[in-house]
Amino acid sequence: MFQQSGSSAESAAQSLHVKSALNPMLWLTGIATPIFLTGSYALRDSSPAFEILIFSGVLPVVVTCLGFVYFALFKSEKLQSEDYQIRHESLQIIQQKIGTIEMPYTSIENIVNPKAKQVNNGGEQ
Repeated sequence: MFQQSGSSAESAAQSLHVKSALNPMLWLTGIATPIFLTGSYALRDSSPAFEILIFSGVLPVVVTCLGFVYFALFKSEKLQSEDYQIRHESLQIIQQKIGTIEMPYTSIENIVNPKAKQVNNGGEQ
């Protein structure tokens, strides 16, 4: 059972493509909350331990939700993927310097849509 859940967690980590400021909190929530809530269910007869484990299981969810609200209101760019932020910065630099340098259209196209280059090359990078 643990091996199956470990392999599914590993495959989820490998397939994760969007990396934002909330990813560490989402991973903490996804790992800690089930552990604490399972522990609280196992110790439901022991009142102090039960309450502590319930609190510890709910706390990451609350902190993650508050973090999302904070980033949504004050730093929305941190909720975007790192790749998107890098491409956005590249396009802003190009926009600032467009009058002073000659920029080939294919370079701009590769920045805007890097997947198109992979498709044209047959999936090779």
